[in-house]
Amino acid sequence: MKRLLFGLQIITLILLILPGCNKDNGTSSGYIKGKIDGVPFSYTTGLWATNKNAGEKIIAFRADAAPNYFQFYLDGGGSDIQTGVYNFAPGGNTRSIVFYVGNDGYSAGQFSCNFGSCPYYGSGKITISSINKKHITGSFECVTDVSGATGVSKTVTEGEFDVERDK
Repeated sequence: MKRLLFGLQIITLILLILPGCNKDNGTSSGYIKGKIDGVPFSYTTGLWATNKNAGEKIIAFRADAAPNYFQFYLDGGGSDIQTGVYNFAPGGNTRSIVFYVGNDGYSAGQFSCNFGSCPYYGSGKITISSINKKHITGSFECVTDVSGATGVSKTVTEGEFDVERDK
């Protein structure tokens, strides 16, 4: 009887320890969703956001669900990113959305560069409704620049995100 109880205790201990041994694959939980030209999209895998220990002055997050890809970038211009609306503006801080639908890339926002004037494409905004060391939550919308590959621009509406900060 003692052996049986001891064996059950060992099995219970192993079952409690094993779930904690998961390898971090560098992805986060949550979602990024919205509509591109009225067609719904939703990503719940391949999510990543700036590490919580990196600070709040520059925030990036993305969904990488091949062959599609969505990336967001916000530069606070030396200040922490807080809740609020971050409009894309020519000559302003780097704030952008880049996405691929298959092999075709689209972009909107102010981009960074090492010299001269930085490019500005399309229009849009990212709204942060909640930000803490665990999650970034908010909404987004944009009209992209005309893609050199397709000759068209894309309109993104009803965009929402809730992405866990990278551990």
